[in-house]
Amino acid sequence: EFTGGLDARRLPETTAGGVLVKALNGHITSGGEFEKRAAFVPTYNLPPGTFGLWYNSIGIYVFGSDPAPTLPSGVSYQRLQHSDTVTALDEVLCAELYAGKIYAVGLFADGTIFHFYDGSRVTDWFDGRARASFDVTGGFVTPAVAAAGSFQVTGGTLSAGVNKITDIKINGVSIINAAVDHTGDNSTTAAALASAITSFSSSPDYTATSNGPTVNIVAATTGTAINGTAIVVTVAGNATTGNGVVMSGGAATVTSQLTDLKVDGVSILTGPISWATSHENTASLIAAAINSLTSVPDYTATAVGTRVNIIAATAGSAANGRAVVPTLANGLSVSPASPALADGADATTTFQPGPFVKTVGRKMYSVSGPNLHFSGTKQPTKFTTDTTGAGFIDMSSIAAGLEDMVALAKYQSSVAVFGEKTTQIEYVDPDPALNREVQTLENTGTRYPNSVTKFGDNDIFYVDSGVRSLRARDSSNAAATTDIGVPIDTLVRAALKGVADDEIRLVTSCIEPSTGRYWLAVKDQIFVFSYFGGAKVSAWTTYEPGFSVEQMVVFKQRVYVRSGNTIYVYGGLGSDEVFDDTVAEAWLPYLDANQPTREKAWVGMDAALEGQWSVAAAMQPTDLTTEDAVNVMFETSYNRDKLPQIGSSTHLSLRFRSQGSGPARLSAVVIHHDLEADED
Repeated sequence: EFTGGLDARRLPETTAGGVLVKALNGHITSGGEFEKRAAFVPTYNLPPGTFGLWYNSIGIYVFGSDPAPTLPSGVSYQRLQHSDTVTALDEVLCAELYAGKIYAVGLFADGTIFHFYDGSRVTDWFDGRARASFDVTGGFVTPAVAAAGSFQVTGGTLSAGVNKITDIKINGVSIINAAVDHTGDNSTTAAALASAITSFSSSPDYTATSNGPTVNIVAATTGTAINGTAIVVTVAGNATTGNGVVMSGGAATVTSQLTDLKVDGVSILTGPISWATSHENTASLIAAAINSLTSVPDYTATAVGTRVNIIAATAGSAANGRAVVPTLANGLSVSPASPALADGADATTTFQPGPFVKTVGRKMYSVSGPNLHFSGTKQPTKFTTDTTGAGFIDMSSIAAGLEDMVALAKYQSSVAVFGEKTTQIEYVDPDPALNREVQTLENTGTRYPNSVTKFGDNDIFYVDSGVRSLRARDSSNAAATTDIGVPIDTLVRAALKGVADDEIRLVTSCIEPSTGRYWLAVKDQIFVFSYFGGAKVSAWTTYEPGFSVEQMVVFKQRVYVRSGNTIYVYGGLGSDEVFDDTVAEAWLPYLDANQPTREKAWVGMDAALEGQWSVAAAMQPTDLTTEDAVNVMFETSYNRDKLPQIGSSTHLSLRFRSQGSGPARLSAVVIHHDLEADED
């Protein structure tokens, strides 16, 4: 059976039955069956220049800073404008509903953050961080070149062992293994010499070609070390050579670099950044390096196209005028050459906007560095302390590790505040005087704000070193973390390695509404958790939708997924779920009938299933790719003759793959082996 779902904790040959070692493009049902997923149906094609994905009672929304473009029917648009009305929106960091209207957080091309409620800028927030920008305008990688030289065979007649080239040396190293006779023809002799050079492995090594009487020699390794070295040819008899050209032209790789970047004399880079692939990619590398280093004072950065935005970590005018001085090498160029920080402001009546918001108990809550802000009751745009019920808490004074908070979630009557490695449970009340600390959970938190999702009544799922659950451990309601995702931890960690620092908000999650399954999307993979407590099903599987997921939202019992300028709907919008020809795969572990060292005759198999499935058998645990086709099944085989003999081995892993464009389900598998044949 398959009630345990995907389990990657052990080697396939030591994994117990009841689980799968591969569970792709399907999920486990409440009956413990493996079922093919529905299709991700491309439903809306968006024009360029829109961002994000959210919803309200009207329908699905996307965002932008330009006037509303023409959108497909079923998708609405909300315009989010910078305070200067010119700078373009670059990303929607977070969106939430309050009283049926959208509260959104926008990141703009100059690195500023603004909050918006129902499309209007929330003026209690003001991004007063000083900033400067430059564009990467030039850079390249010049490949390394090997040194080359030549000489000519100028004379000689055929006389075996007499008229010959006895040796060729470069820098004192022979590059042929034995003498080469002159053939009586200068060109064919040159060809023989080229062949002898290429076939002989010297140290350092060389290759050669001929062109008429000329022998062209090329160093096997690149670089300048051989440049200027003569080719010394020794001859015997009447063989002659001449017109030698010394080895030259060798060059090392030349890569444009930003070797340092200083603000007011303080380096803000982790190390030199080499130009790579494009100006846009290089700008991203520079921004990532700035964000990876904690300098004093500290700075953050964003990259938008070729532009790098450098932003003071704290708001205020003190940083204004600080010079940004790049040190450039090997042809890297930026513009302007040395900008200065500007536009920092000392706000006395506003707050620095943060990247994450959450509606809790008739208030809007927001993180901003170490501060947990909350609006006035029923006043989602009012955060200043002159508003009744509004205020903030410096969470860093409560627990270390909350100096830069990441995400929030409602937890029973409290709020769970997530830092990267600390989680604080804070009781919140409409009257701020009644707020109080409840519990600090150290050594657990998240970098991935959009992975935080409420699951069921008492759980919060989030990504730490894998998928973790925050839930009450007993009747005291004290919170504890559980390793709900441990069967797939290795797979999740591998997927997260491919997520760059500027992509952490693309690690996103939701609850699929028709079955309550938790989905965690990491680029082009979706990890799916099926939990049915009464049926004792607690199982992970994976989907591969065929595209990289950027946002997921649930609207009217459907999951909407955005990738690029396409919005997909899981199962489609019709009354019946849509399926396609996606191949669902269910691999059993390498089973051994409790006798792992003994050869067995696998005499057949049966299965309970619906839809059409191909079946393959793998019998060599040390080579997971080797398998043999067994059969194609389209119905339960219990009341028929079992499928014929499979083969002999100590272990057997059956692999089922769905075929066709319809639904498919695999319920149970029975494997027959010959007990008598197993006996000595």
